[in-house]
Amino acid sequence: MNIEILVPEEWTPGQALAMRQLLQHGVWTGEPIIAFVRKDVSPEQLKEIYDRINTLIREAGLQVTYTN
Repeated sequence: MNIEILVPEEWTPGQALAMRQLLQHGVWTGEPIIAFVRKDVSPEQLKEIYDRINTLIREAGLQVTYTN
């Protein structure tokens, strides 16, 4: 099955490709967690949010083991 996602026009090709790779990896290795935030989120705020989510996942023993 293919799922198409339209990204905002202001995204660069690199941002779109990175999102595709992250989603593809998440689907193949586990259950992706997707969070939506306002467009004015700062990089520091976003990092803090994801660090907290990753800590919760790790402490729950649910972290995916990555292999290449």
